[in-house]
Amino acid sequence: MVAALLYFILLIIAYPHLTELHELMAKALVVSIITAFAVVLFYLVIGLFGRTARLPFTHVLVACFTIVISISPFRIILEKIFSAIYPESKDVFTSLYALDAKLEKERALLLEEMAPVFAHEIRNPLGSIKGAAQYLRSETDAGENKKLLDVIIEEVDRLNSVVSQFLDYAKPHTINLKAQDINVIIERAVSIIKANNVSGNITLEMDLNPKIRNLVVDGEQIIQVILNIAFNAIDAMPEGGMLRIRTSKARIAGETTEGVGILIQDTGKGIKKEDMKNIFKPFFTTKERGVGLGLAVCQRIIKNHGGYIRVKSIPGRGTIFYIRVGSVQQVKQL
Repeated sequence: MVAALLYFILLIIAYPHLTELHELMAKALVVSIITAFAVVLFYLVIGLFGRTARLPFTHVLVACFTIVISISPFRIILEKIFSAIYPESKDVFTSLYALDAKLEKERALLLEEMAPVFAHEIRNPLGSIKGAAQYLRSETDAGENKKLLDVIIEEVDRLNSVVSQFLDYAKPHTINLKAQDINVIIERAVSIIKANNVSGNITLEMDLNPKIRNLVVDGEQIIQVILNIAFNAIDAMPEGGMLRIRTSKARIAGETTEGVGILIQDTGKGIKKEDMKNIFKPFFTTKERGVGLGLAVCQRIIKNHGGYIRVKSIPGRGTIFYIRVGSVQQVKQL
């Protein structure tokens, strides 16, 4: 019953802070509750059916426990609980973190190695197709055939753009860090957004907190994040709407220095509930001609800055992206 006791201790610790938990935390709490009941059920089944049922139920418990410790807020709490009871368990958690980091690094290296080969094998025939289409177009009189050749050339250019975005996502990103004013960075991004708001049907609002401190960041990458999210927001408001960008101070419990919160809100069509879990996955898109790498790139950039991105959306009413950029202390440790 020690396992059950540990799970209930975990729930007791998390409960007072339930209102502050992010949606992911709330889901993790549900997993923990289910797992706690699974532990109790395990002992009941063992009591009724004996040793024959022990192995499959043990596998279920291990799977549930693995899910719980893979979610970092609960992993931290579990680490503290186990460290207090069994000091030697700290080495186990350290090994788990190291293994996660190693696997993630290996996946990134594999993608980095495959990307140039993938691009080469696709771009070569695309170049031949485009060249042939351009030649035929120059030899063809105006008419339906010329229009079809224009479509071929346009689609080849689009595929080349997809390959370029894939290469950009796959290659390692070096961070050019220096102390900068986040508000100034956002103002630069907004000037680009305004220049692209040709129709003028998008109202831009800025609410920048003048008291936030400078952070050590890569300004160009932060601009890329803001533009990717903002242009997605504009695409979600074809009939016009409001785009609001706000900055605020942000601090996480246990940190000694402040970070910065960046809120990007639109009044567009929102994101469907079933799509929310996929929006940061590479190549996931709901656009007819989208590539699906924009938000994946955003998440990686912010993660490399020691921060995170959270999303709230109500279909038909709009979406809010909240970016928490890491503190000076966090970024200096990268």
